[in-house]
Amino acid sequence: MPQNDRQHPRRREAPPNGLSGLSVLAVDAGNTRIKWGLHADGGWLAQGWTATAQPQLDIQWSRLPTPRKIIISNVGGNAIAQLIMNASVKWKIAPSIIKAQPDQCGVHNGYAMPLQLGSDRWAALIAARHLYPERDVLVVQAGTAVTIDALAADGCFRGGMILPGLQLMLDSLARNTAGLAPQRGKLAIFPDNTADAMFSGAANAIAGAVERSYRVLATQPVCLLSGGDTDILLPLLGIPVQPADNLVLEGLLRIAFEPEKE
Repeated sequence: MPQNDRQHPRRREAPPNGLSGLSVLAVDAGNTRIKWGLHADGGWLAQGWTATAQPQLDIQWSRLPTPRKIIISNVGGNAIAQLIMNASVKWKIAPSIIKAQPDQCGVHNGYAMPLQLGSDRWAALIAARHLYPERDVLVVQAGTAVTIDALAADGCFRGGMILPGLQLMLDSLARNTAGLAPQRGKLAIFPDNTADAMFSGAANAIAGAVERSYRVLATQPVCLLSGGDTDILLPLLGIPVQPADNLVLEGLLRIAFEPEKE
Protein backbone atom coordinates (compact mmCIF):
# COMPACT_ATOMS: atom_id res chain seq x y z
CA MET A 1 0.00 0.00 0.00
CA PRO A 2 1.47 3.38 -0.92
CA GLN A 3 2.28 6.05 1.58
CA ASN A 4 -0.40 8.67 1.85
CA ASP A 5 0.20 12.40 2.04
CA ARG A 6 -2.62 14.57 0.76
CA GLN A 7 -4.13 17.99 1.16
CA HIS A 8 -7.74 17.94 2.32
CA PRO A 9 -10.36 20.61 1.72
CA ARG A 10 -10.67 22.68 4.83
CA ARG A 11 -13.59 21.52 6.94
CA ARG A 12 -15.22 24.49 8.61
CA GLU A 13 -16.57 24.06 12.09
CA ALA A 14 -16.52 25.87 15.41
CA PRO A 15 -13.03 25.32 16.84
CA PRO A 16 -12.89 23.67 20.27
CA ASN A 17 -13.22 26.20 23.07
CA GLY A 18 -13.00 29.02 20.52
CA LEU A 19 -9.20 28.79 20.13
CA SER A 20 -9.19 29.33 16.36
CA GLY A 21 -5.68 30.79 16.23
CA LEU A 22 -3.85 27.73 17.53
CA SER A 23 -2.40 25.42 14.87
CA VAL A 24 -1.98 21.85 16.12
CA LEU A 25 -0.13 18.91 14.62
CA ALA A 26 -1.80 15.75 15.95
CA VAL A 27 0.02 12.42 15.57
CA ASP A 28 -1.46 8.94 16.04
CA ALA A 29 1.44 6.45 16.12
CA GLY A 30 0.39 2.82 16.02
CA ASN A 31 2.17 -0.44 15.32
CA THR A 32 1.66 -0.36 11.55
CA ARG A 33 1.03 3.27 10.62
CA ILE A 34 1.73 6.78 11.82
CA LYS A 35 -1.27 8.97 11.02
CA TRP A 36 -1.10 12.73 11.37
CA GLY A 37 -3.12 15.88 10.79
CA LEU A 38 -2.44 19.62 10.91
CA HIS A 39 -5.42 21.59 12.22
CA ALA A 40 -5.89 25.36 12.20
CA ASP A 41 -8.67 27.93 11.84
CA GLY A 42 -11.46 25.44 12.41
CA GLY A 43 -10.40 22.72 9.96
CA TRP A 44 -7.83 20.13 8.98
CA LEU A 45 -5.34 21.81 6.65
CA ALA A 46 -3.53 18.57 5.81
CA GLN A 47 -3.68 14.91 6.80
CA GLY A 48 -1.59 11.89 5.91
CA TRP A 49 0.02 8.69 7.06
CA THR A 50 3.21 6.72 6.69
CA ALA A 51 4.06 3.09 7.34
CA THR A 52 6.16 2.49 10.45
CA ALA A 53 8.28 0.02 8.47
CA GLN A 54 9.28 2.71 5.92
CA PRO A 55 8.54 6.04 7.57
CA GLN A 56 8.52 9.19 5.46
CA LEU A 57 7.62 11.82 8.04
CA ASP A 58 10.60 14.04 7.15
CA ILE A 59 9.39 14.25 3.56
CA GLN A 60 5.71 14.66 4.38
CA TRP A 61 6.25 17.29 7.06
CA SER A 62 8.77 19.30 5.01
CA ARG A 63 5.89 21.11 3.29
CA LEU A 64 3.90 21.92 6.44
CA PRO A 65 3.82 25.35 8.06
CA THR A 66 5.19 25.51 11.59
CA PRO A 67 2.57 24.36 14.10
CA ARG A 68 2.08 26.06 17.43
CA LYS A 69 1.60 22.77 19.25
CA ILE A 70 2.39 19.09 18.63
CA ILE A 71 0.38 16.41 20.42
CA ILE A 72 1.08 12.68 20.12
CA SER A 73 -0.53 9.37 20.96
CA ASN A 74 2.12 6.66 20.65
CA VAL A 75 1.47 2.95 21.17
CA GLY A 76 4.22 1.90 18.75
CA GLY A 77 7.14 1.93 21.17
CA ASN A 78 10.30 3.91 21.81
CA ALA A 79 11.73 3.65 18.30
CA ILE A 80 8.59 5.21 16.82
CA ALA A 81 8.65 7.95 19.47
CA GLN A 82 12.24 8.81 18.54
CA LEU A 83 11.37 8.87 14.85
CA ILE A 84 8.60 11.39 15.46
CA MET A 85 10.88 13.50 17.63
CA ASN A 86 13.55 13.55 14.91
CA ALA A 87 11.03 14.60 12.26
CA SER A 88 9.66 17.45 14.40
CA VAL A 89 12.91 18.78 15.91
CA LYS A 90 13.22 21.44 13.18
CA TRP A 91 10.24 23.28 14.67
CA LYS A 92 11.89 23.57 18.10
CA ILE A 93 8.63 22.64 19.84
CA ALA A 94 8.50 20.16 22.69
CA PRO A 95 5.78 17.66 21.70
CA SER A 96 3.14 16.68 24.23
CA ILE A 97 2.82 12.89 24.48
CA ILE A 98 -0.51 12.01 26.00
CA LYS A 99 -1.42 9.27 28.43
CA ALA A 100 -4.83 8.21 29.65
CA GLN A 101 -6.05 10.21 32.63
CA PRO A 102 -8.62 9.53 35.37
CA ASP A 103 -10.77 12.38 33.95
CA GLN A 104 -10.33 14.50 30.85
CA CYS A 105 -12.46 16.37 28.30
CA GLY A 106 -15.71 15.13 29.82
CA VAL A 107 -14.68 11.45 29.98
CA HIS A 108 -14.27 9.57 33.26
CA ASN A 109 -11.87 6.64 33.02
CA GLY A 110 -13.45 3.56 34.57
CA TYR A 111 -10.40 1.34 34.04
CA ALA A 112 -9.25 -0.37 37.24
CA MET A 113 -5.83 1.25 36.68
CA PRO A 114 -6.62 4.30 34.54
CA LEU A 115 -3.05 5.00 33.41
CA GLN A 116 -2.79 1.51 31.86
CA LEU A 117 -5.39 2.31 29.21
CA GLY A 118 -3.77 2.84 25.81
CA SER A 119 -3.46 6.47 24.74
CA ASP A 120 -5.09 5.69 21.38
CA ARG A 121 -8.14 4.20 23.07
CA TRP A 122 -8.34 7.18 25.42
CA ALA A 123 -8.17 9.73 22.60
CA ALA A 124 -10.80 7.84 20.61
CA LEU A 125 -13.14 7.83 23.62
CA ILE A 126 -12.72 11.59 23.97
CA ALA A 127 -13.57 12.03 20.28
CA ALA A 128 -16.65 9.84 20.68
CA ARG A 129 -17.78 11.89 23.67
CA HIS A 130 -17.50 15.07 21.59
CA LEU A 131 -19.39 13.56 18.64
CA TYR A 132 -22.22 12.03 20.71
CA PRO A 133 -22.25 13.80 24.10
CA GLU A 134 -25.62 12.39 25.23
CA ARG A 135 -25.48 8.85 23.84
CA ASP A 136 -23.99 5.53 24.82
CA VAL A 137 -21.22 4.80 22.32
CA LEU A 138 -19.41 1.61 21.33
CA VAL A 139 -15.99 2.66 20.03
CA VAL A 140 -14.36 0.08 17.75
CA GLN A 141 -10.87 0.52 16.35
CA ALA A 142 -9.90 -2.16 13.85
CA GLY A 143 -6.17 -1.98 13.28
CA THR A 144 -3.22 -4.20 14.12
CA ALA A 145 -5.22 -5.02 17.24
CA VAL A 146 -8.97 -4.51 17.58
CA THR A 147 -10.34 -2.61 20.57
CA ILE A 148 -14.02 -2.50 21.51
CA ASP A 149 -14.79 0.08 24.19
CA ALA A 150 -18.04 1.10 25.88
CA LEU A 151 -18.67 4.76 26.71
CA ALA A 152 -21.80 5.62 28.68
CA ALA A 153 -23.99 8.64 27.99
CA ASP A 154 -22.74 10.30 31.18
CA GLY A 155 -19.14 10.18 29.90
CA CYS A 156 -18.01 7.18 31.94
CA PHE A 157 -15.77 4.69 30.16
CA ARG A 158 -17.12 1.33 31.30
CA GLY A 159 -14.31 -0.82 29.94
CA GLY A 160 -13.54 -2.74 26.79
CA MET A 161 -11.76 -5.61 25.15
CA ILE A 162 -8.71 -6.16 22.97
CA LEU A 163 -8.40 -8.91 20.39
CA PRO A 164 -5.99 -9.63 17.55
CA GLY A 165 -6.61 -7.75 14.34
CA LEU A 166 -7.26 -9.46 11.03
CA GLN A 167 -3.63 -9.78 9.95
CA LEU A 168 -2.51 -10.92 13.40
CA MET A 169 -5.07 -13.70 13.33
CA LEU A 170 -3.95 -14.81 9.88
CA ASP A 171 -0.28 -14.68 10.85
CA SER A 172 -0.96 -16.72 13.99
CA LEU A 173 -2.82 -19.40 12.04
CA ALA A 174 -0.05 -19.65 9.47
CA ARG A 175 2.70 -19.71 12.09
CA ASN A 176 1.18 -22.19 14.50
CA THR A 177 -0.73 -24.57 12.23
CA ALA A 178 1.00 -27.01 9.89
CA GLY A 179 -0.05 -26.71 6.26
CA LEU A 180 -1.65 -23.24 6.49
CA ALA A 181 0.28 -20.73 4.40
CA PRO A 182 -0.05 -16.96 5.05
CA GLN A 183 -2.11 -16.24 1.93
CA ARG A 184 -4.46 -13.30 1.53
CA GLY A 185 -7.94 -14.63 0.88
CA LYS A 186 -11.30 -13.04 0.38
CA LEU A 187 -14.63 -13.06 2.18
CA ALA A 188 -17.10 -15.85 1.49
CA ILE A 189 -20.05 -17.37 3.34
CA PHE A 190 -18.73 -20.94 3.24
CA PRO A 191 -15.31 -20.72 1.57
CA ASP A 192 -14.16 -23.55 -0.68
CA ASN A 193 -10.41 -22.96 -0.30
CA THR A 194 -8.01 -22.53 2.61
CA ALA A 195 -6.96 -18.92 2.01
CA ASP A 196 -10.58 -17.72 1.90
CA ALA A 197 -11.47 -19.93 4.87
CA MET A 198 -8.76 -18.32 7.01
CA PHE A 199 -9.60 -14.79 5.92
CA SER A 200 -13.37 -15.23 6.36
CA GLY A 201 -12.95 -16.93 9.73
CA ALA A 202 -10.76 -14.16 11.11
CA ALA A 203 -12.97 -11.36 9.81
CA ASN A 204 -16.15 -12.97 11.12
CA ALA A 205 -14.55 -13.57 14.52
CA ILE A 206 -13.94 -9.82 14.85
CA ALA A 207 -17.41 -8.96 13.57
CA GLY A 208 -18.93 -11.39 16.07
CA ALA A 209 -17.11 -9.76 18.98
CA VAL A 210 -18.34 -6.33 17.90
CA GLU A 211 -21.95 -7.50 17.50
CA ARG A 212 -21.94 -9.29 20.88
CA SER A 213 -20.58 -6.18 22.60
CA TYR A 214 -23.28 -4.07 20.96
CA ARG A 215 -26.07 -6.38 22.05
CA VAL A 216 -24.83 -6.58 25.63
CA LEU A 217 -25.45 -2.84 25.84
CA ALA A 218 -29.24 -2.73 26.13
CA THR A 219 -29.47 0.95 25.20
CA GLN A 220 -28.74 0.55 21.46
CA PRO A 221 -25.55 2.61 21.47
CA VAL A 222 -24.02 4.45 18.57
CA CYS A 223 -21.34 2.15 17.15
CA LEU A 224 -18.33 3.99 15.75
CA LEU A 225 -15.94 1.97 13.59
CA SER A 226 -12.50 3.20 12.61
CA GLY A 227 -9.16 1.74 11.58
CA GLY A 228 -7.54 0.17 8.57
CA ASP A 229 -9.90 -2.83 8.38
CA THR A 230 -13.12 -0.78 8.51
CA ASP A 231 -14.07 -1.52 4.89
CA ILE A 232 -13.65 -5.27 5.44
CA LEU A 233 -15.75 -5.38 8.60
CA LEU A 234 -18.59 -3.08 7.54
CA PRO A 235 -20.36 -5.56 5.24
CA LEU A 236 -20.21 -8.26 7.94
CA LEU A 237 -21.84 -6.31 10.76
CA GLY A 238 -25.55 -6.82 11.29
CA ILE A 239 -25.88 -3.77 13.54
CA PRO A 240 -26.09 -0.02 12.81
CA VAL A 241 -22.55 1.28 12.36
CA GLN A 242 -21.08 4.73 11.77
CA PRO A 243 -17.67 4.70 10.03
CA ALA A 244 -15.50 7.29 11.78
CA ASP A 245 -12.19 8.30 10.25
CA ASN A 246 -9.34 9.48 12.44
CA LEU A 247 -11.02 9.19 15.83
CA VAL A 248 -7.66 9.33 17.59
CA LEU A 249 -6.65 12.54 15.78
CA GLU A 250 -9.99 14.13 16.64
CA GLY A 251 -9.55 13.16 20.29
CA LEU A 252 -6.01 14.52 20.35
CA LEU A 253 -7.35 17.81 19.06
CA ARG A 254 -9.86 18.01 21.93
CA ILE A 255 -7.07 17.31 24.42
CA ALA A 256 -4.83 19.96 22.83
CA PHE A 257 -7.54 22.62 23.16
CA GLU A 258 -8.58 21.67 26.69
CA PRO A 259 -7.89 24.55 29.10
CA GLU A 260 -5.01 23.85 31.44
CA LYS A 261 -5.98 23.18 35.04
CA GLU A 262 -4.77 25.72 37.53
